[in-house]
Amino acid sequence: MIVLILFCSCMTEKKAVKKLALINAKHPIVVAKACSEKFPNKESIEVRETITHDTLYSIDTFYKYTIINGDTIRIAVPYPVQKTIIKTIQKDSIVRVENTAKVFVLEKQLNSCNEQINDQKNRLSRYRLITMIFIGFIVVSLFLKKILW
Repeated sequence: MIVLILFCSCMTEKKAVKKLALINAKHPIVVAKACSEKFPNKESIEVRETITHDTLYSIDTFYKYTIINGDTIRIAVPYPVQKTIIKTIQKDSIVRVENTAKVFVLEKQLNSCNEQINDQKNRLSRYRLITMIFIGFIVVSLFLKKILW
């Protein structure tokens, strides 16, 4: 009886997805509330400040009129160069919303992939060791044959 209960109570991932879809169809608010409590969105605000500088040069010429011996003479007098510096500061706020449920799933997938990579590395190192031992036996056997002949 206990064995029957143990085998009937096992739930595979496929069964769990089906049950969750059924519950979501009947009571979507309950599923949404449970998900939002388990995986709340994480907000981060980033404030950027951009400073730009512009320099304006203004050049102007004044004309001076003088009368010498009855003739009008125009003399150009350069005005000193004026330098104007304009500093513009812009502040931008960026709000980033992070889906923590998606991050959780991606972290689990990454851990699974890392475990597979470590298993492959261990398997490869075992194969290398076996190959090196096999090559060592071949070299020793050839060396012994050469000595004994």
